[in-house]
Amino acid sequence: MNDAVRAYHELSKHRPDRFAPGPGQLDWATQPAPFRRYSGARLLELFHRPLEETPPYDAVFAAPVGRPAPLDRESLSQLLYDSLAISAWKEAGASRWALRVNPSSGNLHPTEAYLLLPPGAAGEGGLLAHYAPDAHALEVRAELPSPLAAQLAAALPPGGFLLGLASIPWREAWKYGERAYRYCQHDLGHALAALAIAASALGWQVRAMGGVAEQTLDRLLGLDRPGFVEREYADVLLWIGPAQEREFALNQPLLDGIAALELQGTPNRLSREQYPWPELERVHGLCRAPRLPLSEWRTVEATAAVDNPGLPLRPLLHRRRSAQSMDGRSGIQAELLLAWLRRLMPARSPVPFACLGAPQVDLLLFVHRVQGLEPGLYWLARGAASEGELAAGLRSDFLWQRASDELPLYRLLEGDARGLAGFLSCGQDIAADGCVALAMLARFDAALERGAWHYPRLYWECGQIGQLLYLEAEAAGLSGTGIGCYFDDSVHELLEMADSRWQSLYHFTIGRALWDERLTTLPAYPELRRPPRP
Repeated sequence: MNDAVRAYHELSKHRPDRFAPGPGQLDWATQPAPFRRYSGARLLELFHRPLEETPPYDAVFAAPVGRPAPLDRESLSQLLYDSLAISAWKEAGASRWALRVNPSSGNLHPTEAYLLLPPGAAGEGGLLAHYAPDAHALEVRAELPSPLAAQLAAALPPGGFLLGLASIPWREAWKYGERAYRYCQHDLGHALAALAIAASALGWQVRAMGGVAEQTLDRLLGLDRPGFVEREYADVLLWIGPAQEREFALNQPLLDGIAALELQGTPNRLSREQYPWPELERVHGLCRAPRLPLSEWRTVEATAAVDNPGLPLRPLLHRRRSAQSMDGRSGIQAELLLAWLRRLMPARSPVPFACLGAPQVDLLLFVHRVQGLEPGLYWLARGAASEGELAAGLRSDFLWQRASDELPLYRLLEGDARGLAGFLSCGQDIAADGCVALAMLARFDAALERGAWHYPRLYWECGQIGQLLYLEAEAAGLSGTGIGCYFDDSVHELLEMADSRWQSLYHFTIGRALWDERLTTLPAYPELRRPPRP
């Protein structure tokens, strides 16, 4: 199985002389619809508060903020509005498209969310519902009978619920072909971080549950039923609610009862036609997590680093945008870069990194315009490997000079790295025109040794890192963008890696964006639906 995953990883690499197998050109006639909807399902409208009602930005990363919010329709509405909702609409001529709070590769959004709610959370009974971001509403797929709802309430700790995230690979494959699996997993990592941050603002914890196999999760969310033209895969089940010390079990009768429910609504067809990408389908099957032993959920609390005093959280979440180009001139101070890197250290930001466990990703930095730090190549050791083994199997001429007293940041090479960063990112100028660019290096061999299902989780962690970089850039008045197109092995050749212990899985850049003034920005929703006041 691991050999097959390695084979997919090699197949989906871009190289200077050829790209990973893809469509070659976009077939606009088969472009997938941007929203999954269930025709005939009852719609439960959600609310959203004015963005001024917000906790401080810095506070949410250290630990859930304040007392847990009561689990009700209002708090569910706020969680989804601050994590997975539409943030704006854009118009250019006759074209109109949505932007969302959670970023996505190519703005294609393969990630879908399903909620399993105990009685009283969004009505008297228990519900299985799908979140529809275009309407900011829940589509009720099933109402749990009273005995089953009582079982669910007894199984869940008070004040919380379950949320499943799933992926529709065709949404990404339409544009990216076989490499689309990578982008689905990046996007899921972004969504995980967005949910964890939004939940922290409500005093809630987000943790990945391992006690339900992914194939069982397909049944639980109703994704194994007839009617889906485009295949949808369940990826992860999350606990969201007051902090718990340990994962809890969902017994088999409860799982079977939910999986046997009669479902409301028919899934929409996203494209009139789709093209097969066999290795993409295969890797989805290979990397599905089995049922795992119940795990400890130790709540890690860090000291809140106040790098952005007075900055409110929610406006920043909703104004985040992906830059399309950078000005190539603007710079930053070294202290600002160090503040960003502090945010990316798992011990400093339990939210969102504690959701998945121990870090598996370090960062290779291309420093371009950072006053107080020499241009060149740097390494941030986030804990994916012990500092004593960092240099093993890498270039012998790397300096490994400590560049910060407080962070494990090492200078590897000095010099202008702009052309190198641009070349490695498929020749994209945006990687050279920012203040800094990054390559996320994951412990590839070590992950596969623990099981093929760890492969997608490497991308999840990269997506989490990317989400924090987006927010840190916005907090500084700058912009970021994730880069999924890069020459994998050219990065590894730069490092002179002797083996595959490290693999580059995601690139990113931050700088001052140049915005297209021909585009018109419109509100996310036509009206503000305020929660009723008692």
